[in-house]
Order: sequence, then structure tokens, then C-alpha cells
Amino acid sequence: MEARRIEVSLRLFVVLVATLLVANNLLPYVGLRDDSCQTMFSGLRWWPGGNNHHLMPQSMVSDFWRFYVDVSAELDPPAPEHGRAADLLEWLNREGREKNIEAIRAVVRQLCDRGHRVELTYRFSYDDGPAQVAQACDDPVLSDPHALIPIRLHDSDYAVGPPQ
Repeated sequence: MEARRIEVSLRLFVVLVATLLVANNLLPYVGLRDDSCQTMFSGLRWWPGGNNHHLMPQSMVSDFWRFYVDVSAELDPPAPEHGRAADLLEWLNREGREKNIEAIRAVVRQLCDRGHRVELTYRFSYDDGPAQVAQACDDPVLSDPHALIPIRLHDSDYAVGPPQ
């Protein structure tokens, strides 16, 4: 009897782990995440509202996966030389980095809350088109972070190209 119970428990554990692994690996296809998912050599690419997968649905639940390159910002009034606003502006203007949209939202919101107008220039990381320019404080896509998503600026952007 004890051996049978152990066998059933072990089977349930294996099924649970396999289900969690499959669920995790399906997350990129619904636009939720791609870290730790088995997509390394798949050539999977995303753009607003879709991806290049031939079998899975072409829709996105969120834009948390979106990264921008060539991001730069100008503030009006200009940021002081030192302090939080200067640090946030420096992070936005850091060259050669892909920056996650949710991290950009968190930074822009902090700058807007400090009384600055933020003119943001950016380009979607998979798009070779011209850079977009926006008054970020007036654009909810660029300035309204999701309240329940924690943002850590030290790991929310990635180097573009060879290591520096």
C-alpha cells in the first residue's frame, strides 16, 4: 500500500513539473515574458500586436516584453546636476542599451511627478524605422506604469551589441 502511494505521489509530481514547464514556455507566445523560456534559437520576434510564430495566436496580452533602443530624453525645466531627477535622466539617456517599456514608464512618471516635461525620443528594438518623438508626460503608454509590477533599474535594460 505504501509503495502504491509513493508511486502515485511521484507521478503527480512529475505531471505538475511538466505542466509548469510547458506553461512557462508558452508565455512568450501570449506576450507575457521570454526570460527562462525555451525560445533561444527559435527566431521568435515580437512587434506591437503580434509575433512571427506560425502556429500560435498572433496577439499580445501586454506590452511588458517591449524594449526600446536609441532612447533619449530632454527635460523642461532642465534637471539639476545632482539628485534623483539627474540620475533618472542619465538612465534614460544611457546609450547602447535596450530599455524595457515598463521601466521607461516608471522613470518618466517619476520625472513628470517632479514637475518636468519629458520629451522622449525612442525606437522599438525590432524596428529599423525612424525614431518616435513624444511628450511622454501626455502619453499614457509612456508615463503610466502598472502599479503592481516592481521595476529595478539596475536590471531592466540590456546592452546592445558586444560587451562594453
